[in-house]
Order: sequence, then C-alpha cells, then structure tokens
Amino acid sequence: MRFLESIRVWIGLELGSGAGGGAVMESDDVRRSFYNGAMGILMRVQFLAVLVAAIAWGQPGAKAVRCDDVTRLDFKNLVVRTAGLSFAFHNGFALNSDDPLAEKVDEEKPDWKAEIETDKVIRPAPGVVVRLLVIHDVHQTGSGRRYYATGLRCVAGKLEEVFQRSGASLGIDRLDAKEIGIGLNVTPGKPVRKHWTYVWNPATARYAISATYSTLK
Repeated sequence: MRFLESIRVWIGLELGSGAGGGAVMESDDVRRSFYNGAMGILMRVQFLAVLVAAIAWGQPGAKAVRCDDVTRLDFKNLVVRTAGLSFAFHNGFALNSDDPLAEKVDEEKPDWKAEIETDKVIRPAPGVVVRLLVIHDVHQTGSGRRYYATGLRCVAGKLEEVFQRSGASLGIDRLDAKEIGIGLNVTPGKPVRKHWTYVWNPATARYAISATYSTLK
C-alpha cells in the first residue's frame, strides 16, 4: 500500500510540475492526455501488486489444504496451523526461527524443531471424523519445549481446527470417541496438576469443556 501511495504522489508531482522542468504544459488536451497515461500506469502497478500478492499466497507455505478425507492427509509433509503458529512439516519435522520476520530458517541450526508425537483418528459422532495431533516443539538454541494438541477435520473441502490446547507440560489423559482429556501443570512450584475433559458439541461442531478437576502430581 505504501508503494501505491508513492506512485500516486509521483503522478501528482508530475502533473503539477512544468515550471521547474523548463516546459510548461498550457494545453488542456496535453494535460488530460498525460493524466490518462499516468492513471493507466497506476492501474498497471495496482494489477501487478495484486498479481504478486496472489503468487505469494499460492506458495507452499501459505497454500490452503484441500481436505476431503482427513484420514488421508500426510501431515508429516503439510503445513499445520495452530495456536497462532505455522508448522511447515517436511519429512516429519518443522523448523522455525525465533525471529518472526525471518524469511528463511537455518536448516542446519534452527531455533525450533517440531515433530508430531501423536496422530490419532477419532469419531466423536456419526459422520464426524477428527484427526488429533500432538506436536512437540523443542527450542534447539535455548531451553524449553512446548506441546500443541490440535483436532482437525474436513469441512466443505477445507481443513478446520475443532480443538486446540497447548502448554509446556501438556499431556493427554484420554483420547477416544467419547472425550479428549488434557492435563497441565498450571501452578509453578506446586505439586498440583489440572485436568480438562472435552466432549464433542454438535451445536457448534467443535469440542467443548465438560469437566475440570485437579490432582496431585
């Protein structure tokens, strides 16, 4: 957008210049002809900007996954988006950088390296098929790790997330057609672990909390 605004300013300056350039345009026809030509250039620039954006959107890292049968998707070679992050898996691993503006990740020494630890198909209701993934993301250039649990299903040809939880201490307590059980250490320094039970909600077509409880670690 800033680029297009610069073009518009440039056109305005050109239309208003003349005295400084040594050749004053006094003819309305010449001025109109120049304006039409300049606007034509602007329209071409706008078209190219849209085209570039469309090409960028079509790159593998941003391309939407066509989803007709979630059980057949090869998530070890797809982009999985969850918790506001993107994991571009290739041969089972996804590499990321600490720098959110980095255009390329150092494959030899990435800041983060993730892999799918759990991959299970569950059927919480008739005609509903969900693929539950647990992604383990490890900080290679520092300390720390995090787990991401995401439930995915196909809806009208698109991949849709219907469940998500994440945390450094996340664990799966239960995973079957009836419910998804998640456990997390929510109070640092205390031997207490909190648990959440999620069940399928037909009204929202997503998982919803049905119960919570705590246990001693």
